[in-house]
Amino acid sequence: ELLWGTGDRPSRGPKPGLSLDRIVTAAVAVADAEGLAAVSMRRLSTELGTGTMSLYRYVPGKAELLDLMLDRVLGEPLPSGTDPVDAPAPPADWRASIDAMARTYLDNLRRHPWLLKINQARTVLGP
Repeated sequence: ELLWGTGDRPSRGPKPGLSLDRIVTAAVAVADAEGLAAVSMRRLSTELGTGTMSLYRYVPGKAELLDLMLDRVLGEPLPSGTDPVDAPAPPADWRASIDAMARTYLDNLRRHPWLLKINQARTVLGP
């Protein structure tokens, strides 16, 4: 049975369908809806329909989860036409460039107000 995969799946191990991406997505959604204080491993396990300890197979703790949330949100695609990579050339006026960057960051803060509560000065070892 084990070799052919016909037996029951073991109850231990990661729940099928649970992934780091789903955990981070759920955490961002909870933070967006209710604030950063509402984000906990217990709350996420309820949202994802899994046991709290199952989450620790993917994320060692809340500090790492916050790093992943920050990385996700700051890495979101910008609204069409505002992504500097898509821009044909930088504006001639440096003030216009700074203004555009500030407006983009402000839009991001409006979408995710909890960003202000995360210390963004700490080192994150991610892309």
